[in-house]
Amino acid sequence: MKLAVRIIFLSILISLALFSCGKQGKTVLRVGTSAEYPPFSYKNGDQLVGIDIDIARKIAETMNTKIEIYPMTFDALFSALASDKIDMAISSITITPERSKRYDFSTPYAITNQVLVAKDDCTIVIDKFEDFGKYTIGTLAATTGYEYLVENLVDRDLMPKASIKQYPSALQSINELLQGNVDFVIIDDSAAAGYEKINPIKIVYTVQTNEAYGIAMQKGRSINETISKSLKELISSGEVKRIIQSYTK
Repeated sequence: MKLAVRIIFLSILISLALFSCGKQGKTVLRVGTSAEYPPFSYKNGDQLVGIDIDIARKIAETMNTKIEIYPMTFDALFSALASDKIDMAISSITITPERSKRYDFSTPYAITNQVLVAKDDCTIVIDKFEDFGKYTIGTLAATTGYEYLVENLVDRDLMPKASIKQYPSALQSINELLQGNVDFVIIDDSAAAGYEKINPIKIVYTVQTNEAYGIAMQKGRSINETISKSLKELISSGEVKRIIQSYTK
């Protein structure tokens, strides 16, 4: 009888312990972003804000989980995924065939084009894309803007590779432009519009690349399906459209 009582008592203790752990050990969605790409991801004082930040928070809400957001440089996002430091990266990341070989992507949630940005007082006229090759152009490292210049100008001997200056952040590339260290900056049109509001710069040429933004995730993880499903629900409900419009009106 005493043995039976002890077994029952032990079972109750184990159940209570598991219940307690379940309450306290709530899953956390680890999100990486590069907070220098307004209006998608940027800092307002000490606060991370933007379209990507709001979408990430809504995904965590849909998944009924806590969220931790880690700001880092754009190229560090991919190494953070590879080393399991984050579960997803959301930071105006274009879905490309090369990236899709190494990472899983969600369904697209926004479309962008590449644009050439100059200082407000720039008098240079760009008539066609090939004209880019005559100038020094700044770009954020590891982006599709850089790859586009290499594939379509450098590889065709229409531009010296040394004329492309890569920077660890989009903000630094804009500052280099303002300081006269590069002639232009190539950047996503959404980011250009964001920087245009706070800097004396202007868009002088648009390249219709029609790139799709997606959430990047580690290959083959079970959580990927849940993240993707949550994003699809937010798109279907019109929530993603509402978030985008709230920053772009």
